[in-house]
Amino acid sequence: MTNELYTPSHAGSGQYLKCKHCNKEPIVDGCEVYDGCLGKLTGNIMNACCGHGDDDIAYIQYSDGSCIRGQDAVKEQGINIARRKLIEGDRYES
Repeated sequence: MTNELYTPSHAGSGQYLKCKHCNKEPIVDGCEVYDGCLGKLTGNIMNACCGHGDDDIAYIQYSDGSCIRGQDAVKEQGINIARRKLIEGDRYES
């Protein structure tokens, strides 16, 4: 990785640089790449973006095709991260 920061203008192709908002590197798992702050997506979440400091572009798309965006997505992402921390404890790094 480089020291260049990933900004909302890069959105749409998956995070590939350190996020300008949380300063975390993307998580690379084989051919899949996840936003560093969200971690590997689980359950019925098909894809998601934290917005990288721009809440207006944050989203969660579910396996059934439904999608939430903006502040609703940021709120749901925060709930999912907190839930994962409770379940996984120290194994989860956000």
